[in-house]
Amino acid sequence: MSDSPTLYTRIQTVLRLGRAMRLVWQTAPRWTLVNAVVVVAQGLLRPASLYLTKLVVDALSQGTAAPDKTAALQQVLLWIVLAAGVGLLTAIARSLGDCASEAQSLKVTDAVSDLLHAQSIAVDLEYYEDARYYDALHQAQKEAPYRPTRIVNGLIQVAQSGLSLLGVVGLLVTLNWFLGILLFIVAMPGAHGR
Repeated sequence: MSDSPTLYTRIQTVLRLGRAMRLVWQTAPRWTLVNAVVVVAQGLLRPASLYLTKLVVDALSQGTAAPDKTAALQQVLLWIVLAAGVGLLTAIARSLGDCASEAQSLKVTDAVSDLLHAQSIAVDLEYYEDARYYDALHQAQKEAPYRPTRIVNGLIQVAQSGLSLLGVVGLLVTLNWFLGILLFIVAMPGAHGR
């Protein structure tokens, strides 16, 4: 028997993802939007940081052979300051992303808890005498408030990693097209396995 998911389980997973994303968006649209913007920013800042590091190294290597050491030092310092600025922006984006994720999670948790509470008081009392219903309710109360946010945050992490990968591949393509394509080909099986 194969461990690979069937078409039916894949469709079920996609439907669950869609419902989770819709729930999170309806519950906390502002925080979801902030999270998305931060993800894009972080995905673009990583390749920018790598590129600036390359420019620092290039300026250092060119500066050692340059006749005007003062101009070479100024060029190196400029790239170092820009790299530090990108590092600072990355730290700010990470903190903002953490705050947005936490606020989003709290709003979704409250909304799902309220929904579960409303559904649990709407049923007849005889359902509470059924152990299967009580177990299902307990399991829902334990897992449901946190699961949609975890799913969406997982998707956000995948998107962020994908943006970073595309940025790094783009950077490598500008330096050496073969290395960029090779990195993309090597990274694809790992991305598909998730």
